[in-house]
Amino acid sequence: MTPLRHELMLQEATTRLQAADMLRQAGADSDSGYLLRLLAFELLLKAALEKATGKSGTHHKYEKLFAQLPSTVQESLLRTAGERIGPSALTHNHLGVLKDLGSNFIGLRYPYEKYDHMTRSEYKQAADAWVESGAEVASADYRYHPEELFGLTFALQQHLDATHAPLGR
Repeated sequence: MTPLRHELMLQEATTRLQAADMLRQAGADSDSGYLLRLLAFELLLKAALEKATGKSGTHHKYEKLFAQLPSTVQESLLRTAGERIGPSALTHNHLGVLKDLGSNFIGLRYPYEKYDHMTRSEYKQAADAWVESGAEVASADYRYHPEELFGLTFALQQHLDATHAPLGR
């Protein structure tokens, strides 16, 4: 893992976050901005993992990548995220949130695949049944955590800024 690699990872994450902001400002009605934020988060998480351990993350299981970070780094990231966004699911179930985020990155790229075995009528019936049963987040096909994603991304940016030496130094 070279300093150039980490520099490029950070630049790419920043570019993805800027693109996500542009989509939000344009009023885009899709998950594209959220996916860009997830990708930026993944790049930051993998850069932090590489810098802390020398290990390279090669999958999208964010909870497992996070668990490989030293406990002091994990605690610092969760504390910084919590200070940024306030009480959230990160407080009592950070690994569940990270698992959902990783699953979203995989599943939301091609969400129609989850339902390709259904007819339009079956799809509507499933949606209606979910709403009628109380629309519990725990039973949703996709569980978004935009505030937690924002907080964790912010925390990783802060952490990496503090441990990053720009090229040429």
